[in-house]
Amino acid sequence: MSLELFRWQKELFLDSKTKFTIIPAGRRTGKTQGAERACIIDAFNGLKVLWVDTIYSNIDRYFERYFLPDLKNNNIDYNWNAQKKILLIEDSYIDFRSADRPETIEGFGYDRIYLNEAGIILNNDYLYTNAILPMLMDYENSQLFAFGTPKGKVNKKGLEHRFYTLWKKAEQGSDNYSGKQLSSYNNPILNKEDIELLEQEIGQISKEAVQQEIYAEFVDASEDKVFSHNDLSYFNINDLNIDNVEGVLGAIDVADEGMDYLSNPVCKIIGDRIYVTDWIFTRENTDYTIPACSTLARQQRIDYLAIETNNHGSVFLKEVQKNIVGTSIIPVYQQSKKHSRIIQNAHTVRQFFVFRNDYKAGSDYDLAMKQMLSYTKDGKAPHDDAPDSIALLSSLCRDIYQHKFG
Repeated sequence: MSLELFRWQKELFLDSKTKFTIIPAGRRTGKTQGAERACIIDAFNGLKVLWVDTIYSNIDRYFERYFLPDLKNNNIDYNWNAQKKILLIEDSYIDFRSADRPETIEGFGYDRIYLNEAGIILNNDYLYTNAILPMLMDYENSQLFAFGTPKGKVNKKGLEHRFYTLWKKAEQGSDNYSGKQLSSYNNPILNKEDIELLEQEIGQISKEAVQQEIYAEFVDASEDKVFSHNDLSYFNINDLNIDNVEGVLGAIDVADEGMDYLSNPVCKIIGDRIYVTDWIFTRENTDYTIPACSTLARQQRIDYLAIETNNHGSVFLKEVQKNIVGTSIIPVYQQSKKHSRIIQNAHTVRQFFVFRNDYKAGSDYDLAMKQMLSYTKDGKAPHDDAPDSIALLSSLCRDIYQHKFG
């Protein structure tokens, strides 16, 4: 069997002797592939292994993209039960479970537990203390490997993030803890210039994002911003399970005048999350925006569309209404100030909204996110169209799905 590992992958995943190995790592360091190959080696050596991912729909993707090629290239006899998410190798197995279904994790013991994207998984402290830790008690030499890009020092409940807590113990050399902090530059097969370009691109979002996504730093949230990079949750559009969509909603903040943007985010309701899948964000005039918004409503089969009717909004609404059918268009005349609306909806956005992390640089989605992350708590940011439209969408979601988000 030939499963090549970088030096640091071997040191951390195979040679570590501590019970807890903590690995904060930037994007594309090789953390996932290193862990995957260590899993296969563990199972080949007769160990019982658990792989925990963030969401259930990720499991098949990770198996197909990481595990399957290595199994085939090394002629390893295996059996993959796609329904039960169990990979059998020799006389051992690798169980695949997800943090969004914690009830499937509890009750078993393992020699090795791998937490992929620990920054997301360990945001749920209950999952760690009530499911993960007990499973390390059944075997004397059991080990936990927590690896992923950090998601700040504080979790969404305002408490210290468990990933950060574990890393501090590893950094301080506490008994049974070890680890290493890795930047994107620790991947020896990546071109340095490509990483620098990625760093520049991420830097346009925020300085905190660079420190987190490239250098794997645990950064504090920006004190002057309503939304910091770490406040929000993210997804890849290819990972979204559209079979479970309960509803599609949209909101349009019509451009008033001058340098204002028209902002039209669209979301899909899946479970208890609001996934913002599409976003028209432009300074073009109505010759462009009316047909563009109408086309988006038809293509996405939007169920409910809220349109702000202040200023030119009522005229815009009537024109859009002529172009679409099957969508309930809801006129909204705003009486409160924009800043108040944004602040009032900020908690809902942080708790339930999920934004894309795979949009192209310079796209409408990219421009909208940059404006979202630059909006200040004092309301004196030069532009507020993106956060105001998200606040409108948040209000619509809470009105339509009161039992979920009310």
